[in-house]
Amino acid sequence: MSEKPKRGDFYSGIPWVNVTAQEAHAHPLGKLGPIEWAIALYFIALATLKVGLTLAYGFGFGNAFLNGIWPLLVGLGLALRVPWAVIMALISAALTAYALVRGLGGGGSLITLFEMIASVGILFYLIDADRPNLIYRHRYLKYSVEDDNAG
Repeated sequence: MSEKPKRGDFYSGIPWVNVTAQEAHAHPLGKLGPIEWAIALYFIALATLKVGLTLAYGFGFGNAFLNGIWPLLVGLGLALRVPWAVIMALISAALTAYALVRGLGGGGSLITLFEMIASVGILFYLIDADRPNLIYRHRYLKYSVEDDNAG
């Protein structure tokens, strides 16, 4: 039986090397760097802002909790290096896009526009960069040209 060929990177065709979560997190690049910490803190700050604005506009604690829980979970998940946090960040960006399109007719969509721009940039980084791929998806690009079957 022939082994199924490994799928490479979409843009470069370089194959991915999958490792265990323990191996990925033990590697120096498997630790959170300043960019990853900034992204996690951004989501936590966004949760705080949403809770504060919801309470300031008098919508109550339950509504404030519901508005702030999702970005808080995304930020904590990213900080704790949990793989599902990237999917939650993707869903967060989709919800922000929906809120932006829904609120285009009214005023006050400037915060949502900023959130959308930040979410798109964050998603590109989380999905394409080498360090987040190692941290959250437990894989890295194999840049060497040596043959795997040699030896």
